[in-house]
Amino acid sequence: MKKLVLPNEILLGEVERLLSQGTSVTMMTKGNSMLPFIVGERDSVVLKPYGVPRVGDIALAHLHNGAYVLHRIIDISDTGIVTLMGDGNIRGTEHCHVNRLCGKTVTVIRKGRRCNPDSKSWVIMSSLWRRMLPVRRYLLAVYRRVFIKLI
Repeated sequence: MKKLVLPNEILLGEVERLLSQGTSVTMMTKGNSMLPFIVGERDSVVLKPYGVPRVGDIALAHLHNGAYVLHRIIDISDTGIVTLMGDGNIRGTEHCHVNRLCGKTVTVIRKGRRCNPDSKSWVIMSSLWRRMLPVRRYLLAVYRRVFIKLI
């Protein structure tokens, strides 16, 4: 089977449109910004239209500059501004208004297995990972050198 790769603006624009119509979407991920929880070009995610966003959700957001990101929500202000950060990032955040959240990741498909990012074990692990931000650089370096080669 041939692999079709579309520019993010086209693909994710269509994903946003489908989500706004209430359709769930499954798509392959790209990039390493969500390591170690989501591995680009290996894992897929199932997105559903957004209900009420919560800190810890993995959200597809359409940023004000036109870019799309699939990152974890780390803060929601009283004014509706959402702060997002990739699990594989050591610094740098993105911001958008809550109405620019397109969809929520409800399933991560890894090597054919379905994982629920809202399960107790994922929530605990992601919470611990967020607290490890000061040493995340070193942990990610080890992960990229050792585990990515095994995948």
